Amino acid sequence: MKRAAPVFKSMVIFPLLLLFCACNIFMKQSAPVDTTDRVQPYAGNPFYLAWGDTPVFPIGATDFHAWTPISRPGMVNFHGQLNRIAGLISETGSPHVVGLVRLMPYDPNYTEVIRVLQPWVRMEDGRYDLARFEPEWERRLKDYLDLARDLRIIVSLEVWDDWSVSRGVGGAWNPGPMRAWNGHPFNPGNNINYGNDILPETTTECNAPFYSTLPSKSNITEVLALQKLYVDHLLDIISDYPNVLINMSNESRADLEWSRFWADYIRQRAPLMMVGDMPSTNGKDGGGECEYIFSPMTLSTDPHFDYVDIAQAVSQHEFGRNPRRQALEGSKRIAGYRTAMREAGTERPLIVSKDYTRDPEGGAIVLWSRFVGGAASARFHRPRVGDHTESVVNFQHEAVGNLGSFIARVPFWQMDIHPEVLSVTPPGAGANVLTDLENHYVIQLIGGGEGEKLKLELSPGNWNVSWIDPGSGIEFFNYEAVVNSNELELDIKGEFEHRIIYITKNQ
Repeated sequence: MKRAAPVFKSMVIFPLLLLFCACNIFMKQSAPVDTTDRVQPYAGNPFYLAWGDTPVFPIGATDFHAWTPISRPGMVNFHGQLNRIAGLISETGSPHVVGLVRLMPYDPNYTEVIRVLQPWVRMEDGRYDLARFEPEWERRLKDYLDLARDLRIIVSLEVWDDWSVSRGVGGAWNPGPMRAWNGHPFNPGNNINYGNDILPETTTECNAPFYSTLPSKSNITEVLALQKLYVDHLLDIISDYPNVLINMSNESRADLEWSRFWADYIRQRAPLMMVGDMPSTNGKDGGGECEYIFSPMTLSTDPHFDYVDIAQAVSQHEFGRNPRRQALEGSKRIAGYRTAMREAGTERPLIVSKDYTRDPEGGAIVLWSRFVGGAASARFHRPRVGDHTESVVNFQHEAVGNLGSFIARVPFWQMDIHPEVLSVTPPGAGANVLTDLENHYVIQLIGGGEGEKLKLELSPGNWNVSWIDPGSGIEFFNYEAVVNSNELELDIKGEFEHRIIYITKNQ
């Protein structure tokens, strides 16, 4: 990229910004932080999360504006949203079930908004000053995080959003004036800090100029200093919150170099926070849309990261709209990630922060598959544009409540995925299995008719067999089975396409 000489104010401001960032890093590293009550990988089984010493499984429903509540004052009642999720969690009566939300600190301008409140001060001419931060935005962010912490809700906070970086003039597609990159505060046409001689006003589908600021790339120091200033300010606010996960980006089309750079930068500033990323995927083994190596498989074994957000890699983006295929093939992919992590000695949680099959047409199948299939969380995405929002949101909360009530009964942190214990399944049926191989077996059965056979390996003894309709959460059949050999044969119960079978050993 051809570089012009910086304007005078850049010569004065940016060295000061760099000094400010360096001083902040030193101060942050020297401050002791209590680690006893933070969200972290569970020491006894790092495929799951813990809040302090308590293993937890985060679950979440959403509504239409759940992703950018800070930026939309007057439009989003985030107190109501968080309290509704907390109500579901409270009804489970279990310390092992907690809430999960996603949070984008700035607005990507992907829908019409009456008023957008960004992190940066907006000038009278409509442009932003990226060197100054908006006090009202900071108050709303702290209010949100305070409430989420008090309600035992984990926040997946996404530092960057690729949708707003790679969509616009010249990008993957152009959503129109002031949408995505066209309205992004870092677009030189929308701020007072630099011009298009420093960074283009246009973007690209891959290798967007916004991602080229790193020293190893185009080394655009003026913009990089402001990117760091934003991250520094964000970390100053969030680093003491025990319930925040740092997700580098939403559906990123960036590359591994960009992701690693910011993961390292954040770890220097906030070493106790968990850092992960969410690559956008191209339908090929979960690989990134613009760089195949930037994938959940790579991130799961990369020392820069503490967890991986696999939402894009196990969703309809990879397996189409068929809920059954998402549930079964997505679980196989999770098993593959787990195998790779075991071989590399890098076991870490696989977070699902959103699922696109989020309504009564298969939503329960996909949601339950995340738990039984080995992910570390389960959460629905917002309703689609055009959906009857209220009915979809109500379904999501009911489905999450049903799953949460079941999880409260299950010591999942002692369990692992073992579909191989099923020796016989009905023709055309598929299943996921979560078990400790001793006392607890959870089977998600998709397909199979009443009276058909299901066989699994388990030890001799007396076992309680509970059949559950996941659509309602109701246990519709329960009995004791006596196993004299190492195999239990079950007659399938219920006229359901989707069943949960919970088998526990009687002591």
